[in-house]
Amino acid sequence: MLAPLFLAFRYLRPTRSFISVITVISMLGVMLGVGVLVTVMSVFKGWQLEFRKMLLGFEPHVVLMRLHNGGDTGPESPQATGWRELREKLAKDKRFLAATPVAEGNVVVEKEGSLQGLPVLGLTPDKDNALAQKLAKHLKEGVFNLNDDNIILTDQQARDIGAKLGDTIVVHAAASVRQFIADVREIPEDAADEQRAEKLDNVSILSKDLKLVGILRGDTAGTRGYVPLNIAQEFFDLDGEVSSIELELPNPDAAADLMETAYTDGTLPPQWGWRTWDQEHADMLQSVENQRVMMYFLLLFIMIVAAICVMNTTITVTVKKRREIGILTALGTRAWQIIAIFVTQAGFVAVLGVIGGILGGFAVLAIRNDFREWVASAFHLDLFPQDIYFLSEIPAHTDFADLSIICTTAVVLCLIAAVIPSFFAARVDPAVALRD
Repeated sequence: MLAPLFLAFRYLRPTRSFISVITVISMLGVMLGVGVLVTVMSVFKGWQLEFRKMLLGFEPHVVLMRLHNGGDTGPESPQATGWRELREKLAKDKRFLAATPVAEGNVVVEKEGSLQGLPVLGLTPDKDNALAQKLAKHLKEGVFNLNDDNIILTDQQARDIGAKLGDTIVVHAAASVRQFIADVREIPEDAADEQRAEKLDNVSILSKDLKLVGILRGDTAGTRGYVPLNIAQEFFDLDGEVSSIELELPNPDAAADLMETAYTDGTLPPQWGWRTWDQEHADMLQSVENQRVMMYFLLLFIMIVAAICVMNTTITVTVKKRREIGILTALGTRAWQIIAIFVTQAGFVAVLGVIGGILGGFAVLAIRNDFREWVASAFHLDLFPQDIYFLSEIPAHTDFADLSIICTTAVVLCLIAAVIPSFFAARVDPAVALRD
């Protein structure tokens, strides 16, 4: 067993020959394939984890909504009375960290004489509001204060409407704006000026002047603005009711199981439906996972190319060592020993390539954000657009299981690639090999 190992390392000894050059090229091919896989899969894994973390940073773990007559849930229509009793009951249940009433909908703000819609959420100003406490961690400027006629927006929303901290924003109820437009259209075009003015006087829009007291990071706090609950109830014509009750849980990953249990034991009444945070964003979470899996398969072809390079090296070595193979076979060396020589050589090349690829991949990950900034400034190209990936920096997380799969796959492919030419080389006729 030591003889094949000795010969394999002997053949790997650096010499000024073509074989040494292609051996180094094969090693670099493996190193490149492993390095790219480690870098890309670490970034995708980091994006997956950071995206989940981002969702949990501003989304409620569970949303409870009153079932409609058809059995569906939704925030469009006011809830029937009873939410206060349900909230009090849930707040006393130790399985839930907090139960927060909210009013959800869209408002219209004025922007330089034009109107623009914004999604907002109405929250209670309570100090123990778990959702508000979670959102306050994303403050970029100002304070998270919903005690007065205040509004809190994301930095993107503030830019869109041209507002800055401390500004007073004119906010209109979307329903009243729609009604205003409908009423205006009902005025006959041939109506007299006095008649038109009289009809316009009877048309009104529910509006409020709200002060912008806080700006949230849009890349980590979602795309919604926030107003006091009582103002949202007025805007959305809820008459003291709420759109939903949002729950915070100790373990958000077990939200579905906990809610099923709560319905089974009667904690939650059957006329209330629920939706978990991962169900709300199921499409996006699945898209992230699908992109990661697809990237795995695409980058696997890089490893196959690297394995083909190793195969070419093995073919070249077996051709160059044809006479020596013939001598070894004539001396009684078995075929599997001949195969072991070249497979060991390929394995050594693969292991060195894997080690180099891991080190290279970690080096790239260490400078990933600096490299992104350099590419952006030099070529005006954003390698990780925030509007697509929702993150301001390139994340990275190297999973041990992924790293093991990458390294094992690289070595196995190289060994398989070396077995094929080695097998044919071991079957050579000694007399023919020595004569050639």
